[in-house]
Amino acid sequence: MEELIKKLTEWIFICQEKFYEKKYKKHLANIKYSVTNSTTKTHTQAGIKLTLNSKTEQNKKKVNDEVKEIVTKNLKTPNALLAYIEENGTKVFRVPYAKKLLILVGEQEGFITPTTGINAFVLNLILNHKFAFKTEPVFVLGTGQINIYNMAHQFHKWYGYKTGLPGFDEAAQEKFKKIFDYEIDANVELLSYEEILSLKEAIHRDIEAIDFVIKLAKENDGAKKVFNNIKEKNNETNI
Repeated sequence: MEELIKKLTEWIFICQEKFYEKKYKKHLANIKYSVTNSTTKTHTQAGIKLTLNSKTEQNKKKVNDEVKEIVTKNLKTPNALLAYIEENGTKVFRVPYAKKLLILVGEQEGFITPTTGINAFVLNLILNHKFAFKTEPVFVLGTGQINIYNMAHQFHKWYGYKTGLPGFDEAAQEKFKKIFDYEIDANVELLSYEEILSLKEAIHRDIEAIDFVIKLAKENDGAKKVFNNIKEKNNETNI
């Protein structure tokens, strides 16, 4: 199912990119622009696009390799990952009923990127008991037992943010959250070509984190037993 979702997402955004290229073809023939983040540069002039993302690809591999090393050492001690996060400058909050509270501000448990506005104001009240319309990156979890695979997924995204991978800017993250929550009125059709590319990066970061967790689970003996049990139940259902 995860592989199907991944392929479907990739196909959708390939189609969207082609649509926007066609939509702006007349403009692109006469103007040039650049889409730049810390590791990827996209330049377009006279309808010719050149993407320089070797640094992004290097950082993606770096994130996967380093996160795997860190998480594998702490599969049975997820609290050590929280300590690592705090040691590297991101505050960690354990909040009762975190899931329900975070719904109020359109967030989920785990890594929360910096945000502004009324949601940031509410989040600051909940976490820091202060009045401010801008938040720093934070990691928020409930007070119950930590699921190591959920934790690994969020840790991977946090590590990617700290490494400087693109797709974690506020605008891209806000659009991604709306699409993730199946808000059809996310106004994707109104996005500029640059915004589409930024949103595409945000989705890539989440897919990469999911892929990482799937591989991690398959390499873990306990997870293999779970997958086998699921397959057996599916076979029984189909008989």
